[in-house]
Amino acid sequence: MKGLVQMTAWGDESMHSQDLMHDREGVYYLGVCICAIEEDCVRRRLLSVIKKKVKKLHWRQMTRTEKKKSIQSIARLPLKYLIVKAAPLDGTIKPERARRKCLEMLLQVLEQDYGVTDVVLESREASQDDRDLKCIMGLRSRQMISNLRVTFAPGTSDARLWIPDQILGAVGDMYMGTMHFPELTDCIDLRSIRLC
Repeated sequence: MKGLVQMTAWGDESMHSQDLMHDREGVYYLGVCICAIEEDCVRRRLLSVIKKKVKKLHWRQMTRTEKKKSIQSIARLPLKYLIVKAAPLDGTIKPERARRKCLEMLLQVLEQDYGVTDVVLESREASQDDRDLKCIMGLRSRQMISNLRVTFAPGTSDARLWIPDQILGAVGDMYMGTMHFPELTDCIDLRSIRLC
């Protein structure tokens, strides 16, 4: 591994329930930003768009104005985004199955197409992180990934985990038709998986 350039992707998840009234299927997103920017720079930049003091920037707790400012600020950064979308989440498929399918595709694409060496996912419950680790070990044993290192961290510990939260929130709002972010249209590599 000598001479290998370290490239890190920071990841989060998002889910949107099925909406029969508006003919929208439920979807599960797992997404990352590939980011080499220093953590304190990201933290200062993202906290500048909101007026309140928070430990973690979270899309669902922001106003429309804050969301717009956040995405405008993020869009000016030289970052790459990869999102895997799994659908339908219609009640017959559990979100954890959707996550495993997304994780499988996401990690392969990050390692093989983007040359990412490290992935930091926002940690969830310990049992959920353990399930992810078992999935990752399975991918290694089937030689679907090789040297990719995957770790977990709380969302409050590193502001670079806030970027995928914001991007996934924006993508979800666009999917729901509640907001539009044209500045994101060309900078996201969106991959889709049909679950049935």
